Order: sequence, then C-alpha cells, then structure tokens
Amino acid sequence: MTKIILTEDLKTGVAKIDEQHQELIDRINELKTMGSQVFSKEEIQKTLDLLGEYVIKHFADEEQLQNQNNYPKYEMHKELHKNFVKEFLKMQEEFASNGSSLKFSLELTQVVINWLIKHIKMADVEFGRYYKELNTKN
Repeated sequence: MTKIILTEDLKTGVAKIDEQHQELIDRINELKTMGSQVFSKEEIQKTLDLLGEYVIKHFADEEQLQNQNNYPKYEMHKELHKNFVKEFLKMQEEFASNGSSLKFSLELTQVVINWLIKHIKMADVEFGRYYKELNTKN
C-alpha cells in the first residue's frame, strides 16, 4: 500500500501548519492501513474520531493564523474547511450506522486524501506564500 508523503509541493513554509499537515497525513496513512486489514468497528471508530478531532483542531489553528494576519481569502478558506467537516461528519455517521466495508474504507480514504492534497496544494500553499511575504516585510 502506498503511503502518502508530505512532499515539497505540499509544504506551506509555515512550520506549525506543515507539522499539522504531517500529523494529518500520518493519521490518514493509519486509516488506509486499517481499510486493508481486519479491525474491530471500535478500533476504526476510534481512529476516525481522532482524525476528526485533529482536523477540527488543525482548521481552527489555521484559521486563527489567517485571521491574525488579515489574510484576504480567510472567509473563503474557512468555508472550504466547513464544507469538508460536513462531508467528513456525514461519512462518520454512515460508518456508525452501517459499519465498515471495503467499499466504505476505500471511499473514505479517497475522499479524505483527495480533499486534503487538493486543499493543501491550492489553498494552504497560497496562504503560506502570503504569510511568508507578509512576515518578511515586517
């Protein structure tokens, strides 16, 4: 199974955000591993809950940093986070109702991976450039 790696093109240059992205990727890799093996519903639920909690913490930290630095795309970025949380919560509910299946595991990991990679590459890296430019002037 191919692990996701925080490559250079996914780094924002903002240490706190990059560290949190690495943690998110580690948790997603753990979830991917679980999807290809047999684990109890409780173990998978625990991993999903931890991922969900961490995503929310990360989004709050990222939004706070953007707000403190008057990031012009703050509201749009916050909306992207809100939409992902909604989708993730829907998948958590589906898991709670139906349990795990190979189809569910694959769908969940693909949704999370695709969203995270796309979001980091497009939105977070852009904020990283803004943040670096702003903080090199001061």
